[in-house]
Amino acid sequence: MSKQATKLLWAAFLFIALLAMGQLSKGEAQEQADWLISYCTDAAIWQAEEARGVPLNQRTGQPDYRGIAAEQCPGMRPAAPALDEYAPAQYAMPSTVPVNQLVQF
Repeated sequence: MSKQATKLLWAAFLFIALLAMGQLSKGEAQEQADWLISYCTDAAIWQAEEARGVPLNQRTGQPDYRGIAAEQCPGMRPAAPALDEYAPAQYAMPSTVPVNQLVQF
């Protein structure tokens, strides 16, 4: 094989390797984005349940163990605490229905 053919073969191999690396990095970027969405969802669930007063052993999600949710999770803000005076059954039903009764529609 001539020197020029060898150089052309190496150039083609390097070009194919660069294309493969580019595709791998796109896949890794998508995996990173999927992981961040999952992390933000879990951190938001944990934070909302914490604000509602759910006991630690009954919470779902996960705490913000990396400390990145404030910067990396768009739109995430602390949940408001539960209101003790709020009783929707009181407004939707007659006064004979107990306020603490759970109603499913």
